Amino acid sequence: MVSPMLLIAMPLGAAFLIVLLGSKMAARIVAIATVAFLAVLAPIWLPAAISEPFVIVLADVLPPLGIAFGLDAVSAGFVLLIALSGLLVLLYSLPYIPHAAEFKGKEKAEIRYYAIFLLLLAGAFGLVMTKDIFNLFVFFEILCISSYLLVAYSQDERALEAGFKYMVLGSIGSAFMLVAIGLSYRLSGSLAMADIAKALAAAPYSYSTLVSVLFVLGFGVEAAVFPLNTWLPDAHSSAPSSISAVLSGFVIEVALAVLVRLSLNVFSGAMLSVLGVLALAGVLVGEMAALGQKELKRALAFSSIGQVSIMLFAFTLGSEIGRWAGLGQLLMHAGAKSALFLVSGYFIVRTGSHEIEAYRGLGRKMPAAGAFFAIAALSLVGMPPLLGFFTKLRILEAAAAAHSAIGYAGIVVILFATVIESIYLFRIVRTLYGANAEVAASGAAGGDLPAFAWIAVAGFVLLVLVGGFMIPSFDRLLQPMAAVLATI
Repeated sequence: MVSPMLLIAMPLGAAFLIVLLGSKMAARIVAIATVAFLAVLAPIWLPAAISEPFVIVLADVLPPLGIAFGLDAVSAGFVLLIALSGLLVLLYSLPYIPHAAEFKGKEKAEIRYYAIFLLLLAGAFGLVMTKDIFNLFVFFEILCISSYLLVAYSQDERALEAGFKYMVLGSIGSAFMLVAIGLSYRLSGSLAMADIAKALAAAPYSYSTLVSVLFVLGFGVEAAVFPLNTWLPDAHSSAPSSISAVLSGFVIEVALAVLVRLSLNVFSGAMLSVLGVLALAGVLVGEMAALGQKELKRALAFSSIGQVSIMLFAFTLGSEIGRWAGLGQLLMHAGAKSALFLVSGYFIVRTGSHEIEAYRGLGRKMPAAGAFFAIAALSLVGMPPLLGFFTKLRILEAAAAAHSAIGYAGIVVILFATVIESIYLFRIVRTLYGANAEVAASGAAGGDLPAFAWIAVAGFVLLVLVGGFMIPSFDRLLQPMAAVLATI
């Protein structure tokens, strides 16, 4: 079998090749070819990793001196999600970037975009595969720095402010992580996660709690855990829409899954109850804030805070059904929110405005885009028979099965948040199909979605559209992932 280390080596090598070639056409070809190749390999690795997880030790030097990577049900599942999402977003980028205001007439900027995009993918792949806590930090930094650069890519005042805020909070989180890594190494004498878990289990409660808190503070920024998510609304609304889709589609989900896996296995679930309370607070804050937004991407960004908090709540229930439900919601959110951000990118290109009111009647003039947006929005709300209905219902079932105060509180909060979510999303859809309104065209970007953008958005929408009818198939993947999530 081809080594999964290609997941890290190929995007890194392709990123440097793009910079060396210095050609826009070469950048597009290299990026698409690289990610397409990995997207073909990912489904091949998945069944093998589920049946028998395997560990890759670089240079045949065993831990604690060697660097270990692994591919199990969880990491292989996320590899598939990252590769397919990355490929679809790259396809969308082909027609979108030349028309996006931040890239017009900037060939070198477009070349750098593809190079940094590949670095982001390499960081995400490494983050889910590493078994070494210091290399976890290294890939975390690759992911974060790439995200900072892409968020601030337009280099206007708004984007630079959002990127700077994101970078400052991320840097503070990185500092917390480094301290936690130092404390872990001091205790265990090893950087292997399994060794650290054993050492922390035998350590004084105050010591292990301190390390747990520092890690949560560090990873919680990128995972958008409330209240460490203040960077997210500005970053998502200021970034190119393709990057907004990536950030909300798998970047924060990957960080969240790693945080949960560390909390469950390395820190023995010490922070789960605290994270559960923070999750419910995040659901309320995210959805209530989204309700009052006048800009579409900003409303979607606050919605991501609420949705990620729902996933986190499910993970903190401490049961396999809770983890299973959380992974299902994660999958649904990756499809629905990616589609919403990608469609919003062409709403902005078409009108030149970020304001929701500027899109009145646009669903009639862009029928494919309007339909895609409506379907993805309905899935987020939980409308049957779309995938979002089944994933949200499963979370409520897991909360009821917990027979705990936090579980019952979660049911009330999630149902209330769903009502709020339906109000602002239905209001947006109603605006898109409003009658008797003129929509200003921006020239070259007029019309519906271009072919590649149509294919990309349709791929994400297809997931939520037919996913409700494929629950048994998804369960065959999600069940082993839920079981392995509680191991290391």
